[in-house]
Amino acid sequence: MIMICPGCSCLCDDIYIKDGKVFNACRRGEEIFAKYNENRAVARVDGKEVDVDTAIEKAIEILKDAKNPAIYGLDTTVVEAQSLAIEVAEKLNGYIDDNSSFCLGELVEAVLKGEIPTTTLDEVRDNAYVLVYWGTNPYHSLSRHMSKYTYYPRGKRRPRGYDEDRYLVVVDVRKSETAKLAKKNAKFIQVESDAELVDSFMKVVDGKAAKYAKEAGAIITEMKKADFNVIFGGLGLKYGLKDLNMFKEMVKKLNEVAKVYFIPAGFHGNMRGFNETLFEKVGYVNKYSFRDGKSGEEFAFTELLKNEKIDAALIVGTDPVYSLPFDVSSKLGKVKTIVIDPRMSFTARIADVVIPSAISGIEAGGTMVRSDGVRVMLEPLEEKEVNDVYILQRIKEGL
Repeated sequence: MIMICPGCSCLCDDIYIKDGKVFNACRRGEEIFAKYNENRAVARVDGKEVDVDTAIEKAIEILKDAKNPAIYGLDTTVVEAQSLAIEVAEKLNGYIDDNSSFCLGELVEAVLKGEIPTTTLDEVRDNAYVLVYWGTNPYHSLSRHMSKYTYYPRGKRRPRGYDEDRYLVVVDVRKSETAKLAKKNAKFIQVESDAELVDSFMKVVDGKAAKYAKEAGAIITEMKKADFNVIFGGLGLKYGLKDLNMFKEMVKKLNEVAKVYFIPAGFHGNMRGFNETLFEKVGYVNKYSFRDGKSGEEFAFTELLKNEKIDAALIVGTDPVYSLPFDVSSKLGKVKTIVIDPRMSFTARIADVVIPSAISGIEAGGTMVRSDGVRVMLEPLEEKEVNDVYILQRIKEGL
């Protein structure tokens, strides 16, 4: 059986399952398929096991009583569930956010607004010459990104792949595993300041001196040799720049002398799906308050927790107790917490209500959006009735 892997934003579509064995998947993907029955959540209310219906009814009761509820997570579930969660947040006149508020949401929003030219991974595989990985280490975060879509494949216009038809650039603060590949037809730039490198690219286009003029000049020379080049930006890029507007200006400047596209790199399987779904609804990708009718840093889930602005939290498919700083996640103890998750996560262990759900892509089908904006339809190994769509629909109807 051929499957799509929901493990990361590559959404690899060539995973082969036969006789219980998983082929073509990376380590993360293989574990998702091989160990999906492990550490499963059970329905709980106040620490006691109950049936799913009781847990859902208790969740509805908590949300009805809440004055300042927030919904958080959703990056590992399908678009259909994300749409329902947004409708629930609207009905509650509450807040909604996902991991992209401290991840790559700002870069995705720039793409959706048309502020940065973008393309698809399929086009990259067939056409791209210069490949820039900026502030991302796909060796760990996107294990098959380079082998399936960028550096190694033989594309239609790049039949010799990395041997001669690709030019790899890695920009990072340290020599990562990906950076170690930057040998032949490649360049590694170890930066002290991302802003200075951005500035250098713009100044070199204008024929001016700059700190990284030699490095930027060499890369621009290579970009001019082709009509298709791409930059992949990760968390290092986001946090290396105080103002992403200068990066947008740099991409625009580079396009005066060469054709350069941008694709965000390195996030959960359907983070972009959430960003696109919320953007279509309200014009923002995250950190949104239906009560205030706007997006802002003060509405990020981390800020709402830190400042004790919410009294109830509906958490779907993420584990803030594990992933957020302790001084932030510990505030969940003061909040009525509902968790919808296939796994018995750290957050589920301290939640007032736990509603076990199906694993998207394995036990439930639906739509996910790849990091480049391409939509894919997931077909599950087995179909479970109690999935995120079912649960959120029940909650919506009960409010």
